[in-house]
Amino acid sequence: MLNKGFVLENRYKIVNVAGKGGTSVVYRAVDLKANNAQRAVKEVMKTNGTDAYNARQESLLIKEFYEKDAKNSFFPNIIEIIDNDPDALYIVQDYINGVSMEKLLAYGPFRHKTMLRYSKDICRVMSFIHKCGLIHSDMKPDNIMVVRNEEDFENSRRPDKFGRLKFIDFGSVIERRSGAFAYTPAYASPEQFYEQELDEQTDIFNIGATMYHMLTGKKPKNVSANGEFVSSAERFVFDKGTNAGLVRIIRKCVNEDKSKRYRSCDELYEELERTDNHTYLRATSIVAGLAVLCLGISLFANIMANKSRSEDFNKLVEKAENTGEYYARSEAFEDVINADGSYADAYLKLIELYKNDMVFDAKEAEQILALINENINQLKQSPQYEEIAYELGILYWYYYFYGNEGDSSEQNGSISGKIASVKWFREAQTSDFKRSEPDKYEIAQVYCTIGDFYSQTQKKENELLKKNYSEDLWKSMNDLNKLVDEANAGSEIIILETYKTLLNLENSNMSDFAKSGISYDEQKAFLEDIRNKTEKLNAADDSAAEAKEYILNYYDGVIESINGSE
Repeated sequence: MLNKGFVLENRYKIVNVAGKGGTSVVYRAVDLKANNAQRAVKEVMKTNGTDAYNARQESLLIKEFYEKDAKNSFFPNIIEIIDNDPDALYIVQDYINGVSMEKLLAYGPFRHKTMLRYSKDICRVMSFIHKCGLIHSDMKPDNIMVVRNEEDFENSRRPDKFGRLKFIDFGSVIERRSGAFAYTPAYASPEQFYEQELDEQTDIFNIGATMYHMLTGKKPKNVSANGEFVSSAERFVFDKGTNAGLVRIIRKCVNEDKSKRYRSCDELYEELERTDNHTYLRATSIVAGLAVLCLGISLFANIMANKSRSEDFNKLVEKAENTGEYYARSEAFEDVINADGSYADAYLKLIELYKNDMVFDAKEAEQILALINENINQLKQSPQYEEIAYELGILYWYYYFYGNEGDSSEQNGSISGKIASVKWFREAQTSDFKRSEPDKYEIAQVYCTIGDFYSQTQKKENELLKKNYSEDLWKSMNDLNKLVDEANAGSEIIILETYKTLLNLENSNMSDFAKSGISYDEQKAFLEDIRNKTEKLNAADDSAAEAKEYILNYYDGVIESINGSE
């Protein structure tokens, strides 16, 4: 990882980390050779050569799109691709000051006018891609950035106060063909599920699913459940009173028969344009306006009061977002939560703040638990509640008293954190979270099992319980080891700390595992797998390097203990 203040290629000065993925980190930087213009620098590690190759190809494609579409500028501008480092590839582009459409939709549906405007923009971009002889195959709100309009920006939860769209993530863009390709289940078409030929009508379906999300505020149901296909009639359900014209358009987009969908994005665009100007919508606006006028006198005071509260809340959010000093920032987000206990982003930002110094101490735990308990009824109504619970579980598991190496209290603190995390991982195990975040849902399940083990071993009947628990624990350890490979388990330090946990569990329970029928050869193979994966990790920062060193040094001692037990 690059440190704050580092200057890449004598030009891009790193400001902070803007985001992290499984094999990449995105930094916000300033361009010293362009009047300190803001840039996004994506660092892709070359541990897996395929990741770096795919990132380079995707960036070249975006660069080509941007150059061909300079008039509309729906694509981020790739400044340059830096590939002179043996360990990492760096992709520099203009910084997008905005938020993902997915995040905005967490607060509810868009207004009809906003939804139509964005839908037409999506059609224009998709039509452009089709005319390049390609299809997108993964259009969804999470791949769309809504750019802040600095002139009239008031509230991050008001999409109509944002400006144009920028489209990101073109890793799924392909030529027309059939086969097994990755897709997002909530927005996927039947032909994607059945691995049939994908074409322009596949993108039409994905657009329709995205429009459904914008109109209703609800994610469509997944294309499959328990391996079985789910029909469009089940996936796209509209409430009574939903605008009939828009419902008709969406249903045509998501028709299971490709031949009955719109023939092109241009045709869909024209239909949206007619709907935007249709007398039905204008008549509806007039009727609504008359109704508002009739009620205006009685509602005026409430409207003004709500407006004042909204403005005050917006100021609190803006202050919290722009505060840099730790304690001031912590207090600012606490003020935001006190003003609106359902505002999930404030809790997530606090959790992120706690992680920054790699320590989650008792005072911080007291702060966030008090805020959650005080606002639990409001918070549970938020669609992001399970995400907050999951992140709290991760926080307790890996960061509770983390960093006190050599202190005997650290072990107890670590175990206490793992036990405390179980409650939050259980809170995340809802059907909605399973649909929206299946990988995190599975991880939460496994953490619960291992956390329960730690809890059981604190009891007096420890030895008896361990004998009964060993087989289940071994399965959970293997599940967790597999999950951190297959899922986006978190940052590099979290992956390494997971391996440390597995190593320590193996060392403490090797004899009990053997009594349960798990051979020492199986246990050694498990440890060797962890060692091999650890060696491949880059471990750039100090904490990750320490964790990596611990695993590699401790491995030999555990193997030696197993050999002595055979």
